[in-house]
Amino acid sequence: MTNAAIRLDDQLIELLADGHFHSGQKLAEQLGVSRTAINKHMSSLEALQLDVFRVHGKGYKLSEPLQLLDQTALQALAADQQAPLLVKRVTTSTNDDLKQWLADSEEPLSAGSAVIAEMQTAGRGRRGKTWISPFGANIYLSVYCPLDDGLGSALGLSVAAGIGLAQSLQKAGIEGVSVKWPNDVYIKGAKVAGILVELEGQATSGGHALVGIGLNLRMPERLRRNIDQDYTDIQSHLAEPLVRQEWVALLLNSTRDVLNNFSQHGLSGMVETWRTLDHFYGKPVRLLLGQHEQTGVAQGIDEHGALLVKQDSGLKRYFGGEVSVRAGQ
Repeated sequence: MTNAAIRLDDQLIELLADGHFHSGQKLAEQLGVSRTAINKHMSSLEALQLDVFRVHGKGYKLSEPLQLLDQTALQALAADQQAPLLVKRVTTSTNDDLKQWLADSEEPLSAGSAVIAEMQTAGRGRRGKTWISPFGANIYLSVYCPLDDGLGSALGLSVAAGIGLAQSLQKAGIEGVSVKWPNDVYIKGAKVAGILVELEGQATSGGHALVGIGLNLRMPERLRRNIDQDYTDIQSHLAEPLVRQEWVALLLNSTRDVLNNFSQHGLSGMVETWRTLDHFYGKPVRLLLGQHEQTGVAQGIDEHGALLVKQDSGLKRYFGGEVSVRAGQ
């Protein structure tokens, strides 16, 4: 797609974001193109999973309004005015964008530098799973965290990020928040957020982490069939309509705070906090390790963020990677 076509798609999205009907003729006049071009580009919007209504005599409208993100306004809401942020409309994944930003930057990025997107076409979670990322509905955020002491200092980072996210939801008035090791966040037993930490660098000298977070704000009902587990979104637990931009700022600020605290203190003081939030603490669990399975009773985490599981042979520690936790019998 050419840059001109991308710009036209962006302009159409901005005009339709109010959720009202717009005639094809009026849209064509506003954008300086033909009605045929408008119809063609509506198909491009549908390819972005936007639900476009076409009604003869009325024109086009989105099934529901969009709250588009504004980079300047978000920067103004950021607690750290020194760390830059980048807002993108459509991207493969925000972690990939942050990785490219690092590669292209002539000077080192500041801690807390962030990429936020309206939509991801190849969003991913742990263990290669797809993260459903519809346009303008949720939050897709990646934050840069330098690891001056090497990748070894990242032990427990995903746990810290999960705790920080869970606590930010609680402070916003959400009840029934819990965390599932190593970093999924639940509300009343249904998943609302996931975190993907990707590491680059050396084991003992220099490196960085890309902390990607997906938080469901208002997941479109039509996408339910694409999600293979119980999930929820923030709007389902609020009495009033949420303001997406404010939630992005909340998540950005809280994530930067927790990563800064982790860089200075590690998981100090967080082990007991995890226990109060732990979705599986004291409950039977199954651990999936590739083709193998272990069972036991979850006992929280240790000071390095490892999962503690009481088994017949004693208390065992499990670190991240390919380990996945499920409810046991």
